[in-house]
Amino acid sequence: MLLVRLSGALRSPDAATEALHDAYLKLESGPVIGEVRNPLSYLYRMAINLAKNRRRHEMLFTPADAAAVVDLTDDAPDPERAASARLALDRVLDALETLPAQRRDIFLAAWRDEKTQVEIAAKFGLHKRTVQKELARAERHLRTALCNESSCEPASPAGTLR
Repeated sequence: MLLVRLSGALRSPDAATEALHDAYLKLESGPVIGEVRNPLSYLYRMAINLAKNRRRHEMLFTPADAAAVVDLTDDAPDPERAASARLALDRVLDALETLPAQRRDIFLAAWRDEKTQVEIAAKFGLHKRTVQKELARAERHLRTALCNESSCEPASPAGTLR
């Protein structure tokens, strides 16, 4: 009888069952209560209050628009893109090995170590314009290595990869 009444009040037999179960657990683990004049009314009110508390808790900790959560996309690359990126990286590393040592070192100082052209020029004892030319040559060489096996856009007028 109590389950039927709760099902009507909560509009769901599952919610009523959960509320009764929660009430049982609370009575079992809570402090000892004194004499209750109307035990069925007490259980009913307790189950209703616990169901309301559960609903409030779920509203606080669940997204407002559950459909939006379902439509979230995974930004991680798929296996095909990851494999393609690994192959491209291998081609770039192979192409780097074919560069003259100083040109490779200048390129790595700029791209890996994020040094300015002035800092690179000072480190290698070169003029800044020479560093610019070496970077352009290295970038052209790497772009050619990447474009040999895939379709590429034409090189930018500045000749930079960035």
